Amino acid sequence: MSNISDILQGEYESEYGNEYDLSVQKQFSKPKIYTASGNLKKRWYVYFSYRDPKTNTLKR
Repeated sequence: MSNISDILQGEYESEYGNEYDLSVQKQFSKPKIYTASGNLKKRWYVYFSYRDPKTNTLKR
């Protein structure tokens, strides 16, 4: 018969095991908006990074 500790440990591993797997790399970053500190006379733009398949590094 399992005790409550074993049951909780199994549930924790199955629920959160893949969430914090650091071997899986993100393919894209979240988009960010450059607002020029609210200055409407300057150019605003959206930027993000993506993973280059050849070098496996994030590029903007």
